This record gives sequence, structure tokens and C-alpha cells, in this order.
Amino acid sequence: MKNFLSTALFTLVVSLMYTGVAQFLPQLESHPPANAELGSDIGPEELAPIGAEVFAANCVQCHKAGETGRAPDISSIGSHASQRAAVRSTESGDSFTEIDYLVEALCKPGDYLVEGYGNIMPPQGKVLSGGQILAVVAYLQDQGGTATVKGTDIDPIKRFNCVVGGGGGGEGPAKKVAVGPPAKIYEKFGCSGCHSVDSPERKIGPSLHDVGKRLTKAELYESLLDPDGTLAVGDPPFAAGVMGDTLKGNGFYDQMTPADFQALVDWLAGLKG
Repeated sequence: MKNFLSTALFTLVVSLMYTGVAQFLPQLESHPPANAELGSDIGPEELAPIGAEVFAANCVQCHKAGETGRAPDISSIGSHASQRAAVRSTESGDSFTEIDYLVEALCKPGDYLVEGYGNIMPPQGKVLSGGQILAVVAYLQDQGGTATVKGTDIDPIKRFNCVVGGGGGGEGPAKKVAVGPPAKIYEKFGCSGCHSVDSPERKIGPSLHDVGKRLTKAELYESLLDPDGTLAVGDPPFAAGVMGDTLKGNGFYDQMTPADFQALVDWLAGLKG
């Protein structure tokens, strides 16, 4: 009985001690990114700070000002957007403004890739509202340039299939038709942007050139269907969710047929280094 009372008293004292210490620690709160209503009478001065919050919550893992790696440096994109829009107009035969170019880069990133970078960015219309897209555009314009986009600039959101008023894909799931040989799958869904197959050197993710030695076919299936189930050791380590979000955003799970999965796993299992 004496031991029980001693244990109970000790537990109570420890609990009170931690409770008291917690009162002196700064209380951290988690706030979701700010939103902006698409079509509202809001100007670039108000949109840009909202865009900075949205960018910090969704984009900095790949895009860091002054740094290049898995994605281009965005520190001066505002000064280059008009020039790139002109190039886009010439190459496509369609008219592109600076705002068009930036909205397309967010909503259909695979349509125009900066030289040297793979198609690894998920379409942001699947996760951001139309208003948030325009807010990020304002923030990007401010990086070396001047924000001009307004909340009433709805046309680019419609043009590039960003859903007006809320996150979600503009076109819905693609019909499942066989994608093609594994090498095409590897390029189409941005795998080559993060993983090499011809060299043991690590890119953003681990090299796949000897993955057939390291993983069984069952493990390869698991790596594709549940990329965050087992994470390879990285230097620096990358947060969970990057591969899964990239594949999902690029339509991998919508478009891959069972035959595509089998062919891709057989191909990866054959990579012995």
C-alpha cells in the first residue's frame, strides 16, 4: 500500500510539473494558407501577400528562391515571365500574356518545361482554388517584377482548366488506355526528373539502375502503389508525400492500366546495375 501511494504521488507531481512548464512554453498554432475569392474586386497588392502564404505552404519544398535543384530558381521569375510568355506564343501559335504563362505553369506544368527540368510538378489546380492560383501568380510576379494580376482575371483559370472556386482537377480522370512501354511511362510521369536508371549516382531520389537487385517485384509494386510506405534514406532526407503527390498530380494512378503496372515492374526488376 505504501509503495502504491508513493507511486501515485510521484505520478501526480510529474504531471503537475509538466503542466506547469507547458504554461511557460510558447504556444504554437497551425494556420491554413489564406484564401482569395476568384472574381472578387481584389488587386495585386492584396493578392501577393496571400500568394506568399500559399507558396510557403505548398511550393517551397521544391522551389526555393536563389536555389536550383529539382525545380528552377524562382527568385527573378517576375522579370522573366513576359519573355517566356513571348517564347510560348511563338512556339504554340497562341497568344500568351505574362499572367497566362504563370497560370499555365501552375495548372498545366507539363505543357512547357524549363530546359533541364523534368515533368515532375503536379498540376496545382488539383490542390489550390482558383483564387489561390491567382494569389500565387501575384507573388511570382513580385519576384523581380511587379504584380498586376487581379481577382477578376478569371479567363486564364478557365483556359488552363483550373477549377473556378475550389481545388480539383479541371478535366476529371483520364480514360484508362495503355500508356505504352515502360521507358515511356518513366518519362511521361516525371520519374526521370528524380531517378536515374543509367547511373548509380543519386539525383533527387535514389538511383534505380540496380533496383532489381535490391527489391523484389512485390516490393516494387508496393513502392509504386504506396510510395511513402517505406522511404529510402536520402541525403538530405526528403519529406514523405513528394513521390505520391507527384504521381497523383501527373495522372499516374488515373491512367495506368494493370498491364502498364506489370510491364513497369518487370522492367524495373530487370535493372541489375
